[in-house]
Amino acid sequence: MRFKILLPLFIVLFSMTVTAQSKSYSFCEIQSRNNLQQWGKSESVGDRVAHFSPTEINLNIDKDYRLSILSKTTLPDNGVIYLCKDEKANPVTVMLFDNLKMYLYNKSKRFLINFNPANIMASAD
Repeated sequence: MRFKILLPLFIVLFSMTVTAQSKSYSFCEIQSRNNLQQWGKSESVGDRVAHFSPTEINLNIDKDYRLSILSKTTLPDNGVIYLCKDEKANPVTVMLFDNLKMYLYNKSKRFLINFNPANIMASAD
């Protein structure tokens, strides 16, 4: 009898821990936009990792980005938009699509990152 009462609570707690897991994505190339808003050629940057946690996004593109997540909007077709602030409280938008690619927009820079699909991993932080 007690099990039937506690079962919904355990299911909710388990689903919250699964969705709150951190994820890491590896990448080795980036693209950026020029002043005409055209995407440039892919630029090799070596092996790098983008870390997504429930509260932060950390990665290195042209500099280290340590972003605090202010809001998260889930889109259809496995897309997510994160509205963030960087270390200096500047607004940064991160869009993650299908765990395959990410766009990062700040005041003056635009980046496209295609993740290495074989190296996407979840971690339990």
